[in-house]
Amino acid sequence: VMWKGKNYTFDKRFAHAPPAVEALERKKKVLGDDDGGAPLDALGKENPVTTAAEEILGECEACHKPWDMYRGKRRCPTCGVPSLICRSCFEADRDGTKKLGRNVRCDLCVAESVTNKRELREREERETKEYERKMRQKMDDDYEPPVQRKHAVTRKPKGNPERITRLFLKNMCARQMDEAKLLEFLHPARVTHIQWLMDKSTKKFYGSAFIEAKTAEDAGSILAVDGMTVLGRRIKVKYQRADEKDNWPIPNTEVSSS
Repeated sequence: VMWKGKNYTFDKRFAHAPPAVEALERKKKVLGDDDGGAPLDALGKENPVTTAAEEILGECEACHKPWDMYRGKRRCPTCGVPSLICRSCFEADRDGTKKLGRNVRCDLCVAESVTNKRELREREERETKEYERKMRQKMDDDYEPPVQRKHAVTRKPKGNPERITRLFLKNMCARQMDEAKLLEFLHPARVTHIQWLMDKSTKKFYGSAFIEAKTAEDAGSILAVDGMTVLGRRIKVKYQRADEKDNWPIPNTEVSSS
């Protein structure tokens, strides 16, 4: 399948084109023809296939003639992306006969009417806030207690031959998870203690916790939620027996309603 135009690349090539176009450009470099005319077939007529491959979709940002080659180190004065400047405009700017002013901007800045870096920053901040708003909304939508309560009916408790009642949970949503949501998700299993693990530097919850189940059967029911999704994250659960050195359950970790 033939595709048109060129893809910008972040290396010395500057752009990547379909094989047919790159072959024609190599030929032009050998012949010393940077602009070139329409290629002809054996009968002296324009070759429509090759002409389509040669079609230039970009244009010079200064004079707007068809152009798709990056030259020099000139960048858009607003956003900083490399500028598409044709050879004539590049040489005129270099020689000082026609300098490229700050009004010569990339197509995107022109289309979005961005004229300076302040406006660019303001637009980026608006887009970031809108993205964060949509993500928060999505995470809120993912938390649907009636749907999650359905897991409590359908999940089958895991075996617990060693009668372990302490479990380790990780990959929870640090921003939204709290005691009420966790107990709701684990219902009908009964939990007596929750130790929320905090980051040592920020002192903020980072998504992991130790919990104590009321019975070994409750612990088996909690282990059954391993891999299920809560608040948009796939929760991980495993048995974690407290060793002799652990002071477990830790004081002041009792749940408000056990």
